[in-house]
Amino acid sequence: MRWIKLLFILIKARLRSHVAGSETTCVNFRVWVTDIDVSVMNHAAIMTVFEMGRADFMVRTNFFKVATKNKWFFPNQAIHVQFYRPLKMFQKAKVYTRMSFVDDTWFYFEQKIMRNGKPIAACFANGLAKKGRDTVPTLEIIEALGIDPDKVPRQRHKLIEVFNDNNVKMTEKIVDKWFL
Repeated sequence: MRWIKLLFILIKARLRSHVAGSETTCVNFRVWVTDIDVSVMNHAAIMTVFEMGRADFMVRTNFFKVATKNKWFFPNQAIHVQFYRPLKMFQKAKVYTRMSFVDDTWFYFEQKIMRNGKPIAACFANGLAKKGRDTVPTLEIIEALGIDPDKVPRQRHKLIEVFNDNNVKMTEKIVDKWFL
């Protein structure tokens, strides 16, 4: 069922207005029976909603179109999610997505799910564009999208450093020092 939601959001995003990479996008959604465990929306379903938000953002900024033309793909490197309160069956909410920071290699995205002005969950993710095994420089992508480079968030903020430090520590602890 979740792949149907992703497919639907890709189609719907094509019909919505184009946005610049510096804008915040918003996607409305409803919690369905297939999204819940016992009585609340499960974490996997919430992760799918965040993926829907990023997909909507990429379609509406024309990234998907340009990526397909150039044979690029966009893997996420890390995603950090914080859950605040549950969503129940049939409740409506919104996921907001914006580009937080861009360096020479990485795009960083901030996302939040809100219902009635209250945060449900927040997400911080980073990813890069690849063509085969090669990394595509972010400036090449920005130029291909026709985005004014001066409007791309280049101010490195504390959240970026905390996110990257935590990813390094987690890799050291779980991947490098976990012997099976």
